[in-house]
Amino acid sequence: MATRTTITTNQQKISSAHYDPMRAEASAAVDVDPRYVMRGIDFSLPLKERVLEFQRNFLDDPHFGGFDAYALKDNVRCVSIAPGRTEWELEVLPHLCNKGGKLHGGAAATILDNLTTTALIAAARPGFMDLGHVSRNINMTYLRPVVEGATVRVVCELVAAGRTLANMKGEMLVDGKVCVTCLHDKVFLRPPPPPTSSEEGPSSKL
Repeated sequence: MATRTTITTNQQKISSAHYDPMRAEASAAVDVDPRYVMRGIDFSLPLKERVLEFQRNFLDDPHFGGFDAYALKDNVRCVSIAPGRTEWELEVLPHLCNKGGKLHGGAAATILDNLTTTALIAAARPGFMDLGHVSRNINMTYLRPVVEGATVRVVCELVAAGRTLANMKGEMLVDGKVCVTCLHDKVFLRPPPPPTSSEEGPSSKL
């Protein structure tokens, strides 16, 4: 039987393992709102803890009360994590439902947007998929309604990844039946190129 880990609030200080030079440089240049600071991936951690730490980065952040944290905080449970594949469980709580008492399509999209990203994190390695990334396209298919109070299994897999793009898929299942599917494309953010000699200013010719 797979072990389950609940992501609970557990504030941690940012250590040197979480140091992100791109973020640090940006923080030195401008006043960065702490609600929107993301830590880098801590590759010193075992795979499972690495992914859970990524989730805690915003689910446990007292400064951040955004849309995805509202949907997932204190509700999502980790079932299993393997390279490029993650499984989760969550309850369909009232605040995730539409007026008809079913899981809202927007809530399902938010949940799959977030959790399919964990499959990418579970496949990242230093120098590959280890910087920031943003969604390019999310294609949702709603096959069956998911009623309030249901326990949903969310299965996420990394399908393909290259130098600049990644594709993930996700499924929401209730009692083994697929209710919602998702295809999710992400674009990797890259650090700015080093300045050219002309940008560095005139050089001495002596």
